[in-house]
Amino acid sequence: MTPFVGIPILLGLALIGFILWSSFSIAWDAAHPPRKGFAWALATGRPRSPESLEMIASEQTLPGLDGVNCPAWHIEGTGPLHAPTLLMLHGWGRSRWDSLSRLEPLLPCVREAWLPDLPAHGEHAAGNCWVGVREPIAVADMLAQIAAQRPGAPIVIMGHSLGAGVAIRGAIVALERNIPVVGVIALSPYRDLRSPIPGRLALRDLPSWPFTPLALRMLAWVGRMDEPLEHDAARLHCPALLVACEDDSISPADDATLIAQAMPHATLMVLPGDRHDEPGATDRTRFEASLQAFVRGVTPTRQVSETGLA
Repeated sequence: MTPFVGIPILLGLALIGFILWSSFSIAWDAAHPPRKGFAWALATGRPRSPESLEMIASEQTLPGLDGVNCPAWHIEGTGPLHAPTLLMLHGWGRSRWDSLSRLEPLLPCVREAWLPDLPAHGEHAAGNCWVGVREPIAVADMLAQIAAQRPGAPIVIMGHSLGAGVAIRGAIVALERNIPVVGVIALSPYRDLRSPIPGRLALRDLPSWPFTPLALRMLAWVGRMDEPLEHDAARLHCPALLVACEDDSISPADDATLIAQAMPHATLMVLPGDRHDEPGATDRTRFEASLQAFVRGVTPTRQVSETGLA
């Protein structure tokens, strides 16, 4: 083999190796999210704990996956006895500290709130996440435990980004188990990983092709790639509120539109702005009022006592 032939072959092999390694890195990162807990909240000016917001709270655990429980905060709401229980789910790479920053406007509408760290996030002990594939089963198990502690009380689930899809799918499983989920709030939902992965690469001025298709194939090989969310969303038979930002590059508003159209009882609200991590930031009054109206609208009027429905 002459040098003039060997050099192009070596360069070609190097390019293939670079593409494969970069694609593997993207897939690896998806299954191993960054840890954003107390130190992250402190560094970014977010609430450090429920107590820092003068909330009454306790440290608890909720069911997770493979026998590893999820650390969680149990926070008292200020709503009436018949007000629902709220389960809040954070997005990829976030934690219950991120959920805490969204909770305050909803406390007057709920009797209690649960804020867990999903597997491999925050202070959860697991080393890798399932990117929304298995987490809905954990959420249904969480809801079963929550429902047993307050029998007959209605439950609302609210999730952001990855947590939005997990909330929708978890609610479907929970309703199939006759757990009283009365509503789902999905903030910045996306159809599948074909939206957030290239969106996050674009925010870092990195190219998506050919890396994203290979990374998605790798995630599918290890069971971490779901069907588009609207396929499952069609089976959600309780009311749902979907909130999207019109210029969100990670969870496009078109994704939320397709998901909402598939649902039997969905309301879609598209807000101005591009703040994926802060939906409603450009119109906070309307955003918070819409969340409160939804929760109050799905709340049954029957009274709930400390031991169940009166």
